[in-house]
Amino acid sequence: MGTGQLTKLVGSTVLAGQLAACSVGPEYKQPTMDTPPRFSVLAADAKKPVPTAPWWQGFKDPVLDELVSRALRDNIRLNQARRRVDEAEALALTAVPFVDVNGRVESQLASSNVGDDRSLASATGFATFFGPRKHRIDVAQARVDLARAERDGARLLLLSNLISAYIDLRFVQERLALKQRERQSWLRTLRDLRSLQAQGATTRLDIVQPKAALAVTEAEIANLFSEITRQKNRIATLLGAPAGVTKLDLGYGGQQPMPHFSVAAGVPADLISNRPDIRSAERNYRVAVAEIGVAEALRYPTLTLSGTVSVRSDTDPVTGGLGVLGANIPIFDQGGRQATVTAREIQANIAFLEWKARVLAAIEEVETLLASMGNTEKAISASRQGVALNSEAVSLARKLLRAQEISVLDFVGLQRNLLNAQADLAQNRRQAAANYVALQLAVGAGSVSTAIVPAY
Repeated sequence: MGTGQLTKLVGSTVLAGQLAACSVGPEYKQPTMDTPPRFSVLAADAKKPVPTAPWWQGFKDPVLDELVSRALRDNIRLNQARRRVDEAEALALTAVPFVDVNGRVESQLASSNVGDDRSLASATGFATFFGPRKHRIDVAQARVDLARAERDGARLLLLSNLISAYIDLRFVQERLALKQRERQSWLRTLRDLRSLQAQGATTRLDIVQPKAALAVTEAEIANLFSEITRQKNRIATLLGAPAGVTKLDLGYGGQQPMPHFSVAAGVPADLISNRPDIRSAERNYRVAVAEIGVAEALRYPTLTLSGTVSVRSDTDPVTGGLGVLGANIPIFDQGGRQATVTAREIQANIAFLEWKARVLAAIEEVETLLASMGNTEKAISASRQGVALNSEAVSLARKLLRAQEISVLDFVGLQRNLLNAQADLAQNRRQAAANYVALQLAVGAGSVSTAIVPAY
């Protein structure tokens, strides 16, 4: 075979390899799976959730609205996630050129015997045509989408942490208010008993019991003040502000947060497009599929073009030109390259299974929360009735105590029943608010902002 024939053969092989490299790899298809047509527990509102909905406004709490607004603007972690989107978009631009170009630049300064200096600068490099370029662009774009989904996930995480902290703060403040009323109640009971003691109608044991309860209550009040400080510090950090220094107007107005609207739960299939964690898993799968294409393309020949450009101060301004047009034909390491393709295929399958697992976990979470919300509403109704009945019982018992028609032990027991009922009502209200928040997050509501303004 002559040199010309060999050249033609190599050229044909390279050209065929280049064309094959552009078309290899699986075509990405959106993952799908069968989901139930509806949730087993019917929601009060079955409309499709809106990712941009400011659902926290359903609490009708101006203080909470202001806190959310500040956090969405200033939170450090959320702004980091936004910058990661910018980073991914910038990196995606590096995958756009038609060729991959690499090289180096060198310069040197020389002196002659007559004192004249001359300088020399040269640039050498090579450009690679075809190859895995198309698939690397797919990878870069998928990473941009992944960064955006993770940004939306960071937004939901912030909403979860901030609003939960606010609900916890109001719950602790309600407990403190209850404990302060409890303290006044024990003091009132002690005054009544001392009046009876002056008449010789009570014993030392009758006095000791409410005094012991009063001491326990005062200890609990001190601990609640510490917990209030902890929750305020937690909120300050979520606002991107130093804890303990930032002044927040979080005085308690006597009302725990309670939602005034129902949750638009939609149907299970809506979770696939609404939830950021599922969208992140889908983007990871897309990246893995694109990586298969990159690995496949590297099994085929690539074409390189090298060249040099030189500049000397003592000659014409520019000299140089293109060098050798060469081909890289992978032959001896095909086994290793095929193994890489197989590994990428396995990784893609793992990513697909992760996506399915997140869909199933999301459906489970929404189902559980829908059931919990209905049960919590029943618990609140029962707790209200319990507080009303126990309040009436204590009021009647106090009159009997003054008339010495009921023992101190019985009265103290009735008073504790009222305190427990009040604590249960506060806890159930807290749980109702927490369930509302958790369900909104579980269906992906509020994950996307229409007006994001980073702090920096």
